[in-house]
Amino acid sequence: MYNENNTLSPAEIELLSNVAGAYSSPFWDGMHEVTGTLDTVRKIKVVLETLCSMGNELEAYNLILAVYDLIAIETPLDVIGLEPYPEAIKRFIIEFLLDTNDLLIDYESEE
Repeated sequence: MYNENNTLSPAEIELLSNVAGAYSSPFWDGMHEVTGTLDTVRKIKVVLETLCSMGNELEAYNLILAVYDLIAIETPLDVIGLEPYPEAIKRFIIEFLLDTNDLLIDYESEE
């Protein structure tokens, strides 16, 4: 997944953006359904953002994996496959959170 500079190529970044986009909605929909409250969705999002802002993307990734179990949704293989690639995890989390912003706007308009 890396080039010789151990960085992600533009194509790999786009792929990770697509993966995040494909899985963020079912993840947050499941979270919203299980918890029954948008407040919990917001709090989990803040925790993920805080972890990332502190350079703890791996912990944010592990939290996402744990939440998949809690909301009884099978963790997508594309997400599990990121585990050996720290830069890919970091980019995935960034894209995942960006997609979450749009979802929250949709959730709030429904309430």
